Amino acid sequence: MPKMWRTLMLPVVAAQQCVELLIIGDYGTRDGNQAAVANSLARLAGEKAPQAVAAIGDNVYPDGAAYDPGTITRWWGQVYLGFESLRRPWHVITGNHDWWTDALVERAYTDSEANKNSGGYWQLPHFWYKKTYSVPGLSVDAFYIDTMVWKGGTLTEKHLGPQAREEQKQWLFRELANSQADWRVVLGHHTIYSAGMHGVTEVLLRELDPKLRELGVPVYFAGHDHSKQVIYWEGMSYVISGAGGASARGSSNQYPQGSMQHFFPDHGFVGLSVCNKQEAMVTLYDKGGGVQATWPIQNKPKRQRSMRAPWKQPTLQSKSAIFRAAACHDVELKSVEKWCSMDGCKVLADSSQSCSVFCKDQQLHCQRAWVQSPEEEDCTEGPTVACEVPATNSSLICECGVATFVP
Repeated sequence: MPKMWRTLMLPVVAAQQCVELLIIGDYGTRDGNQAAVANSLARLAGEKAPQAVAAIGDNVYPDGAAYDPGTITRWWGQVYLGFESLRRPWHVITGNHDWWTDALVERAYTDSEANKNSGGYWQLPHFWYKKTYSVPGLSVDAFYIDTMVWKGGTLTEKHLGPQAREEQKQWLFRELANSQADWRVVLGHHTIYSAGMHGVTEVLLRELDPKLRELGVPVYFAGHDHSKQVIYWEGMSYVISGAGGASARGSSNQYPQGSMQHFFPDHGFVGLSVCNKQEAMVTLYDKGGGVQATWPIQNKPKRQRSMRAPWKQPTLQSKSAIFRAAACHDVELKSVEKWCSMDGCKVLADSSQSCSVFCKDQQLHCQRAWVQSPEEEDCTEGPTVACEVPATNSSLICECGVATFVP
């Protein structure tokens, strides 16, 4: 594997009159792709002098920090902090892989001696928080949210409590309503719309998207799908930066018809430049740091609640069904990537465990299990496997149910 932790001196430009962010997701792959993108990220940081690097989840693969803070030092600190230009605040949120084990380890790393001794650049003060970036005459409020908490996960509820989901929602809506900044942007790990394998996150489309529109947010940044995308639909831009190390897989095409503006399945990252109160610019960079595309973002005011049109799902490019969360035998399953049936019992599990363990952890029993088809949409079944087979390198579709006893 290439050597990734040498010190590299890159020119750092003088302070500018723009708010600059570099945004990278799904980057902690521990391989040459991560190293190559890190080099390019460092070069752009030297040129742009961003106020921060926004690290939007899946910070360490495959299982987050895996209960060991040294994992973050090795696969974040030693990869990125060898570059002088990347020794600046990293504003971090967690992704689904970070919650495959206890993501509190990543939160605690913020206050650890290891982080303090290396400059304190890893900043995850809470699982959801606000950062304000400003230059003279211009301010940007960036709201970092934990979409695993929003979706609901076995470990998020175990460690943060079942009330955390509602606490985060109310915090975000309240803070957005009270924000006096010139710009408001929201960053999370899971997508609202996407052409990539994961596609639509139904609960975010239903609960988050209408509030972003109401509360004057013109852009939502996400990762999760391992590509770079710009989707624009009815005044809202959805920017995906999930290619910091992880490689693209299949496609879902779960985005509104006619809304795809840019799609690049290769590795890279995204930049945001805000230089005035009317327009911002998103730039998509490839693995070598070359510009692939730019996209202008028009700012927009908050709307009165009474003016908000009722939410309805647009017609998607894909014709596949999007199922809403439902109770499976009175149990709403947690740690679910996608619901695959109307009864809520058949799901794509967001877990490295077997379907047997996945169902048992939720007081149910595995009925059937499949390997997810690697080239198709999330709920497409591949080969049938035994319930006891762990996910390993493939995601599992699990069907849970009540135990059946034969007298």
